[in-house]
Amino acid sequence: MKRVSILGVPFIHTTMKDFIYLLQERIVQKEKTFIVTANPEIVMKANEDEDYMNIIRKANFVTADGIGVVKAAKLLNDPLPERVTGFDMMQELLKAADQHHHRVYLLGAEEAVLQGAMTKIVEEFPGVEIVGGHHGFFDWEQNDIASDIKRLEPDLVFVALGLPRQEQWIAQHFALFEKGIFIGVGGCFDVLAGKVERAPEFWQKANLEWFYRLMKQPTRLKRMLALPHFVFKVYGQKLKGKK
Repeated sequence: MKRVSILGVPFIHTTMKDFIYLLQERIVQKEKTFIVTANPEIVMKANEDEDYMNIIRKANFVTADGIGVVKAAKLLNDPLPERVTGFDMMQELLKAADQHHHRVYLLGAEEAVLQGAMTKIVEEFPGVEIVGGHHGFFDWEQNDIASDIKRLEPDLVFVALGLPRQEQWIAQHFALFEKGIFIGVGGCFDVLAGKVERAPEFWQKANLEWFYRLMKQPTRLKRMLALPHFVFKVYGQKLKGKK
């Protein structure tokens, strides 16, 4: 499949609809899959951390989670068709899981948030089988999480540990598993559980979801500072004529 390289990160050229169809095929065929949903912050982190960049490049697919990535691809004359965000992807995968009775495991967030997210999934997608879950505050070296996931054999594993931990965790344990779609979903459990409000549809369609979240959570300002640096670096790539 076609990839679009932005600052060394290979984004898959796809729409949400086509990508969900692809993932459904991989679930049926039991093809183990590692997905990174990358926004400008993740791209900048990868450019600052060689080990993290190597993890990103080893993923099966990297999707454009953020309008900044889509705009950057257009600037580089190698446009992506649309955003393929982590939260929307999770929702679409849960819809499909509801129809096909897929098995789901959730890893991350506080215990109360994790339980709230599980409850929401059960309410909205009764056909989904939640086989297990674990909060995100665990001893990195001493835990049985990966072994439990291998034993439970979920079709979908949503990992909400934030960057870079979620991608690091998946990469570290990926070889242990025989099947499953593994995807880092950042703060999506908080939204599912109702702890964090997602931007209304108007803001999403106007590509201003990031600004809405900043207004609601001013503490995100430090993280948002990665965006102007990202724009500067993309212009540098354009001037060098690299893709």
